[in-house]
Amino acid sequence: MLEHSTSPFASLAPRLPVGSLARSALALGVLLVASGCGPERLPPPSAPAREVPPDLDLPSEPPPAGAGRVVLDANGERAKVVEITGSATAAAGNYRATIIGLRPICTTPCVVDLPYGSHPLVLRSTTDETRMSELELDVGPKPKIVRHTLGERKDGGAARAVGSTVLVLGAVTALTGGLLWGLGELASKSGSPSSLVGTGQVLTGIGAAGIVVSIPLLVIGRPTERPGATTEWSFPGASDPQRTPGIAPNGASTTRL
Repeated sequence: MLEHSTSPFASLAPRLPVGSLARSALALGVLLVASGCGPERLPPPSAPAREVPPDLDLPSEPPPAGAGRVVLDANGERAKVVEITGSATAAAGNYRATIIGLRPICTTPCVVDLPYGSHPLVLRSTTDETRMSELELDVGPKPKIVRHTLGERKDGGAARAVGSTVLVLGAVTALTGGLLWGLGELASKSGSPSSLVGTGQVLTGIGAAGIVVSIPLLVIGRPTERPGATTEWSFPGASDPQRTPGIAPNGASTTRL
């Protein structure tokens, strides 16, 4: 008389197609990553007050021809400022790499002379690596002051790392269990009961449980992104038409006075 072992999931076999539990678990994991675990976009902070940075040493000589003078301030914080000068993408087979050119500008607060035109800047705190944001600076002949409150980017920390690991392990285990379950069912239909059915059911259940456990970890460790906020105005005494507050292309709050 032939005997074979059973598992707590054996009762599901008549009601579920082979491997359906594994597919459901994998679908849940993919849906979670695609829709619920992307960076959460937070609203920008309030724009900085229209205040001249203290102890500011303005050069006595005028800026060079074709350049405008700008005072940069990170709302009282020390921040390194770099300019994005361009980018290039190289491809070799299935591999692609993008190189971004950066040019150091200064550490806030500072006074810089930049050529007329648009300058994409990145500001990063010197004391907190999560505090950083981008700023599109338009430079013209009129000198101006630009104050920027830094945004922040957080990657989710340990909770996201653990959740991602558990999700991947759970998905692989569920898929392996589904395959073993299916092979065991095929062997059983040929008249040779196989222990692969029980093993596959157990692994599928463990994998599905791992995916479910990863959900709260990924939700808790969801990355966040908050854009910065900018206030800019002409040097005291310089005439400049008043403009209304707006939203920059990167989502940052911008007020020009």
